[in-house]
Amino acid sequence: MSEEACVRLDRSIPHRQLMDPSSWKNAICLVNGKSCHAHKPLNEYYPCVKLALSGLFSHVILGCRDQSRGTDAVSQIESQLKAISPSAAASSTNISCLPLTLGDYESHQKIRQSLEDQYGKVDVLVNNAAMAYKGADPTPHEQQCKPTLDVNFRATVHLTEELLPLVRRGNDPRIVNVASMAGRLSQLRSAELRSKFTSSDLTMKELQQLVDHYEYDVLNGSYKQKGWGGSNYGMSKLAVIAATRIWAREEAMNGIKINCCCPGYCDTDMTSHMGTRSPEEGAKNAVLPATMLDPPTGQFFQNYEVSDWLHS
Repeated sequence: MSEEACVRLDRSIPHRQLMDPSSWKNAICLVNGKSCHAHKPLNEYYPCVKLALSGLFSHVILGCRDQSRGTDAVSQIESQLKAISPSAAASSTNISCLPLTLGDYESHQKIRQSLEDQYGKVDVLVNNAAMAYKGADPTPHEQQCKPTLDVNFRATVHLTEELLPLVRRGNDPRIVNVASMAGRLSQLRSAELRSKFTSSDLTMKELQQLVDHYEYDVLNGSYKQKGWGGSNYGMSKLAVIAATRIWAREEAMNGIKINCCCPGYCDTDMTSHMGTRSPEEGAKNAVLPATMLDPPTGQFFQNYEVSDWLHS
């Protein structure tokens, strides 16, 4: 990687040393996200842009629902990368897309097979896809519950576990799950529930059962009395953070560093462009654990540093 690229990324992520690029020869990074669209502004793709600008990856791959729109989005990103940095660091990274519909389990299997056939591994997986109902959406709370949990938690878990065998083959492999400050632990009013979600012995099966119980209690109207949080989105992201901690513990023996992050309240479609942080700044919270030297594992990054989720 060029000295220029090192300086650029080090300045954009203060007080962190960039990882040794020699450990990532022919590194592959997959970023899943919202439906790719050529007319979206560049800020919708900033995690991909930042990762490409690092100069650490030979391939940065977008997982997109629509292949033709994804191809157009790749062209847009490549053009913008050349405008931002004509240096060899960015130009040495190949940007491409593969079909992926988060929540379509057949699609998960197909992208795993494509990655297996083309690259044989994944060094970094960034789970950036999510959905959220707008505040003014008239859909009743109980009807928003299952779709939100299905995409943000259940589909993320399924895709990650589908891809884990490829990540285990990576060099200095990492997974970054984009969560949210909405997933704070304190939304659970029940101390018993907080204890269950933070248990060092919690398994993925037990976590999935807890999420199922939450959905059941929302549907029958008892979730408040039982001490659950009041936000479907918040609960889905809390579950993603808990899943991150489980994977980090289970995959430590395989050398995978698994963290999650909150990008902040960003100016994107999801926030109806009400966010106060630019997507470029928000993306740094995902790029940091994906590229930093000797990252921790099982941690929640916020505002460019590890945050104490257990007391959030």
